[in-house]
Amino acid sequence: MNTELKSRWVSLSKARQTILDELNTWPEDHIQQQPAQGWSASQVLEHILSSETGTLGYMKKKSTSGWETLEVTGEEHKERSNALNSRLVSPMKIQAPSVLPEPTNQYALTQLISAWDRLRAEMEHFLASVDVAHYDKLVFRQPVAGMLNLLQTVEFLENHIHHHIPQLERIRQELQF
Repeated sequence: MNTELKSRWVSLSKARQTILDELNTWPEDHIQQQPAQGWSASQVLEHILSSETGTLGYMKKKSTSGWETLEVTGEEHKERSNALNSRLVSPMKIQAPSVLPEPTNQYALTQLISAWDRLRAEMEHFLASVDVAHYDKLVFRQPVAGMLNLLQTVEFLENHIHHHIPQLERIRQELQF
């Protein structure tokens, strides 16, 4: 990984740690407890995991025909990526894209963390395998923003996690602990 991708990977890893640090302060029996409306903390984490799993799968599939065949990032892609990230860092509530399954609330925190650990190891390996010459290739179709390149995708994943932290705070407030 070059310096820019490594820096984004570190930021993405810190975002993950931030959300896990928050959840590690929760009583275990509250992780799957649903508030009157909306998801439980377990469902929020399951949603993030589902999003990252789909993202990695899409990137792997899209790149199998060769990085050279992929389109290069244009100005419109940069604008859409910036608009998406601005939306994610705003306090605006955003409906989950229909391409993602509804979280089931079946998994304990330890199960979700184990699955996330495996996914992140696979993602890091994939990212490390990409030649820096291909960082500007459009490799992931985000449901709202459209096609993103590798760096934009990692930035989206980081902001997606940060977007859900206030949601966890709202859940915690509603559950009153």
